[in-house]
Amino acid sequence: MSFIRPEAAAQLRKARPFILAGLIGCFGFYILFTTRGTGYIAGAVVLGIAGLIVHDTIRRARFPKGDGGPGLVEVDERRITYLSSGGGASVSLDTLTRVEAHRNRRGHVTWIFYDEDGMLSVPASASGSDVLFDAMTALPGVNYDQAAAAAKGQGPDVFLVWTRDRKALN
Repeated sequence: MSFIRPEAAAQLRKARPFILAGLIGCFGFYILFTTRGTGYIAGAVVLGIAGLIVHDTIRRARFPKGDGGPGLVEVDERRITYLSSGGGASVSLDTLTRVEAHRNRRGHVTWIFYDEDGMLSVPASASGSDVLFDAMTALPGVNYDQAAAAAKGQGPDVFLVWTRDRKALN
């Protein structure tokens, strides 16, 4: 028996990182204002940690999310695998050369992962595509702003999210 409606529980689950950051921030302020000497530094460090959690949570919230679309995305041992009714394919994070987000006329985003042997196309609406955010953190210099722009815009466009040649991102 649950005392919270399922819709409210789902919203609370989404807000968990913000709630955690708020609690950590309150603890940091408590340390900051109730101690002296090195306690100020400890309070500032705890507040910094809360700020980093909020920053990461906002970045994740702006990232395109899977909502039960076609197929399933899995990341295991640095391999991104996309399984669908038409088959499946995978690509290694170690051999990636480029990551793009393509948005079609209806605003649907598709991830395109290029490697030395070809490419992997993954709809952002695929189940489990939330793990792509964590997988891309392993790539140095990922442009999360481009991924967010792909998710919130309308109309067709192509966004370069990462490339092995970092000069192309600037």
